[in-house]
Amino acid sequence: MEPHEKDVFSPDRDGVSLSQVGTALEEGDDPVLSSLAQTADLYRMARTAWEQEVAAAQRAREELTDSRNAERKALDEVRKLRGQLETERQQAARQRDRAERLASALKDIHRAMFGGNVFNLILKACLTITGATRGLYLAARGKDQLRARAAVDMRGYPQKPPSDFILGICRRALEDGQTFVANGTDGLASFPTPDGSDETFQNCLAAPVVLLRQFHGVVLLADKPGGGFDRDDVDVVLSIGDQASVAVENRQLQDELLRAYFSVVGVLADAMEAKDPYTHGHCEMVAHYARQTAIRLGVPEAVRSITCYGGLLHDIGKIGVSDGVLNKPGKLLPEEWELMRSHVRIGKDLLANVPALDGVADVVLYHHERYDGKGYPDGLQGEQIPLAARIVCVVDAYSAMISKRSYKDSAPPEEARRELIRCKGTHFDPDVVEAFLTVLDCPNAEEECAAASGLLPQLEEAGDFHHVVRAGTDRRRPLVPRTAAASSGAR
Repeated sequence: MEPHEKDVFSPDRDGVSLSQVGTALEEGDDPVLSSLAQTADLYRMARTAWEQEVAAAQRAREELTDSRNAERKALDEVRKLRGQLETERQQAARQRDRAERLASALKDIHRAMFGGNVFNLILKACLTITGATRGLYLAARGKDQLRARAAVDMRGYPQKPPSDFILGICRRALEDGQTFVANGTDGLASFPTPDGSDETFQNCLAAPVVLLRQFHGVVLLADKPGGGFDRDDVDVVLSIGDQASVAVENRQLQDELLRAYFSVVGVLADAMEAKDPYTHGHCEMVAHYARQTAIRLGVPEAVRSITCYGGLLHDIGKIGVSDGVLNKPGKLLPEEWELMRSHVRIGKDLLANVPALDGVADVVLYHHERYDGKGYPDGLQGEQIPLAARIVCVVDAYSAMISKRSYKDSAPPEEARRELIRCKGTHFDPDVVEAFLTVLDCPNAEEECAAASGLLPQLEEAGDFHHVVRAGTDRRRPLVPRTAAASSGAR
């Protein structure tokens, strides 16, 4: 508290004015007054110093307040930035998760073009990525004909025809050519009455699907929890539709390529039979039984297909063997055996020039290898020999034994079976022999073989065949002396 001037010196109270004090000082009359005047001067100096200190303290307090305000503002900015960074981090995490789920869903869609319900996969992909819980995929034949092809948690669908309520929503998307979104029941009030509680949506999204530049249908998603559908949901649904279109186009292109490959296979098979009339029907028989044996062994579809084609074309290299050696009656000379053995490498070289048949080329090369390592051309042993080649080896030997050739008569099927069993573990893979004999024991096996003549599986996933067929052939044993074929009499 500031001191009051009257607490120190009050001329009125003492009855002496300052002018009187001054006059007395000049005249040197009173020492007391002189002392009082000096005290007043000291008081004024002290007061001035005190006021300066108060002003300095006030300025310091104001500066401290400003500093604290600036610090508080900076902390607020930091908190705001941290909040923004956390929001962006969470958004980036959601986008990354959505992108991963989208990539996985699109892979499934592309795989579905090789078998499976692509409509169901498109619908499930849209549901998974957007977070919707229910939905339909409706294929369109014009804007007035819609048919449910896939459904999730929609009672009665896809079997029953779509209700007027569902048709109304889907036609809105088809007519506008844009995605229709209703986040709330008010946006659905203009449509016909829903067909029961199963079609009472809290929110929904209907997006047209364009395949091959034409409207193919509508994806209808509904009941997304947590606020409804946003722009990201619209974009991702459209992206899935675009990728589905690409998958369909790729499938059509691949079908055209496969048809060209099938033509090549047919030409090769015809050329082989024209060269060696004794092989007529033999290769188709080997192809059929080889595929059935592969199925019995439980191998993947890729190996089944490659085994079938390997059986069909296993002797294609005989095109490069002279007729005199190929159709010679009786026993071949050692030099002629070498020429005959060369047919596996000739066949390998022929087929290796056709990319889709690259894996088949390995079957052709190794189908005369023996399980005990005494076969040709490389003396592979056991599982070093590709499984498809081991299968063709067994079926080829059986077919050769029961067929008439220029150098032998046909053997009864029972005798051929006994020979396969006798050579298990030496010439043939025991598991393959057992599987093949089981196939032969199936009722109507021969009739099924005849009915399947000319029917070939598709070369699906052809890019993986070479790896699948050659599995286990890298660890090769040292070459062994070449020997003649087993007692089956096959050349």
